[in-house]
Amino acid sequence: MKTYYEPSISAYNLLQEVTRSLNINEAPEVSITNGNVNKIIQNCNDIIDSNETENNVKELLKYYIARSFFEDYDLGIEEDYSSIARC
Repeated sequence: MKTYYEPSISAYNLLQEVTRSLNINEAPEVSITNGNVNKIIQNCNDIIDSNETENNVKELLKYYIARSFFEDYDLGIEEDYSSIARC
């Protein structure tokens, strides 16, 4: 995966591809409630880790993916999103 666009656009495109491939057609809030957020984020992270070589680009893409579901997600906080999703 090459980030030809801004990282936020690349993250959005990746998120769309993953949700299509998983056949998940729901709003982010519903994904959190249904527990699909873990599956979506994990698939995105796996793709990012296998295709990106620059650590700062990986971090940024993962940040934008997580922010799609959790508005208060912050790179500086090492909080596990999956614990939030189970609430």
